[in-house]
Amino acid sequence: MTSFISRVARAAALPVLLEALAACTANIEGDAGRRLPAGGSSASSAKDGSGVASDATDPGRVTMHRLNLAEYDNTMRDLLGTHRRPSVDFGFPADDRGADFDNASDALTVSPRHVQSYNHAVPSLLTEAMGVPAQRALLVSCDLATLGPACARASLEAFVPRAWRREVTASEIDGLMTVVAAATEQGESVEQGFEQALRAVLLSPYFIYRPELDPEPSSPAPHPLSDYELASRLSYFLWSSMPDAELFDVAKSHKLHDSGQLANEVTRMLADPKAQALIDNFAGQWLFIRLFDEIDPTPTLFPGFDDSLRSAFKSESTLLFREFAFNGLPADQLLTANFTFANDRLAKFYGLPPVGSTTPQRVDLTSHPERRGFLAHGGVLAANAHPDLSSPVRRGKYVLTQLLCQGVPPPPPDVNTTLAADTTGAKSLRQVLEAHLLNPACAACHSLMDPIGFGMENYDAIGAYRTTDNALPIDATGKLPDGTAFNGLPELTQLLAKQPAFASCLSSKLYGYALGRSPVTDDPKQLDPSTLSAITAAFSKGGLKFDGLVRSVVTSPTFLNRRGEGN
Repeated sequence: MTSFISRVARAAALPVLLEALAACTANIEGDAGRRLPAGGSSASSAKDGSGVASDATDPGRVTMHRLNLAEYDNTMRDLLGTHRRPSVDFGFPADDRGADFDNASDALTVSPRHVQSYNHAVPSLLTEAMGVPAQRALLVSCDLATLGPACARASLEAFVPRAWRREVTASEIDGLMTVVAAATEQGESVEQGFEQALRAVLLSPYFIYRPELDPEPSSPAPHPLSDYELASRLSYFLWSSMPDAELFDVAKSHKLHDSGQLANEVTRMLADPKAQALIDNFAGQWLFIRLFDEIDPTPTLFPGFDDSLRSAFKSESTLLFREFAFNGLPADQLLTANFTFANDRLAKFYGLPPVGSTTPQRVDLTSHPERRGFLAHGGVLAANAHPDLSSPVRRGKYVLTQLLCQGVPPPPPDVNTTLAADTTGAKSLRQVLEAHLLNPACAACHSLMDPIGFGMENYDAIGAYRTTDNALPIDATGKLPDGTAFNGLPELTQLLAKQPAFASCLSSKLYGYALGRSPVTDDPKQLDPSTLSAITAAFSKGGLKFDGLVRSVVTSPTFLNRRGEGN
């Protein structure tokens, strides 16, 4: 039975939440003029990631960012100590994607179903946390039964800044204490009232969103983020979660805009196990590792494919990216590494000697150039294929869009995009596609994608190596958009690794992921082009190392500053 206090808690939280649902800017009514002290200098005199001054002045703006599913789950984990995944357990709707990633703020809308999910998740998670000593200690800092309202207030003063990821005012705590008071007036305990106040905290837009407040929301004048806003940008970039106690302490001291302090925090945070989120969420989307779960080859054609092979695929690609992210592997070796990570199941599939373990082991590929680099990983190849046959089109598009950042327009609406293998056995898939290229409506795009994908035709729909297709010899010759020819995947990957566009594209992908918005390239006043150019130059000069790329991104003027919506 719904208690009076439940209604009070909802009344305290939901109007504010519903107000935020329609918000398109980072202004929350009543707080537009409240700014926490901010370090750093104005973006109008900012320098880009390499320290080179830029004529551009606009750091861009990020729409008020709702926590996506991964961020919500991870934040609840770090805030409440829960091991549950609320987004799964309470049926949250899937996140939309924008600019290649599901943390793009413009795409993170809120629906009535979101509100229902939040209202189901929060009471359940809090009831669980209040009953588990280790979790309760994260919420309650004293004895509620003995000290009563004084303990409730002290506990809220400790908890709310963590939940809202900023300093809170005495009046905000006063407002939450009215919920506690309403409970005791109706004969309920202080603990019950305290739990209802916590519900209000976690149903507030200050928790569900990551507000970055503009002194003048309609002004395009750039200004630095506050230290707390910067702390959240940094932690949700590297951890997909809230700041920890150390990062909060640095923000409270207003030292986070100091370049040395910021670099130290990056080093510390990349070494933390929570940086696994960069693999799960950045690499998982950039390299399509998340799509490995959707690989569904035709069983009658590929009876050997099973979940153990799928799992081995995921481990292989995840572990190779980990070498780049955390162990100093240069980015070009993502494409050309002469080693991989395989267990016995994957080694057998690849035709490698047994490794003697069900756990992936580092395996030398000196004698197996056909398996070097992530483009030769079975998961990447299968995720970019059809259930029943390979797809030079999908594989070529993957290289163009994910590795070279070249846009591919959608096909004309009246063009049939369904293409099947030749059932007579007279033609290979390549020959079928080459005939398809004779259609002028198709040639504009396919002449870019297909010649790249042809270089991967030695791999079937689940990534197994082959030398024939339809009993015909494989022709794996191809060319890049600039006309450079190659023969087979090993030659293709060597060429791609040397392409300046690869380093530039990786920089752009990480930059967009870090900011939660798409880079702007068509406005001469926008800082993005000059900043990205400097970030890429520093990345290349620094040996294509991931930690250097991250530092360039987080010290860039666009990461440190923002502006209002403007006219």
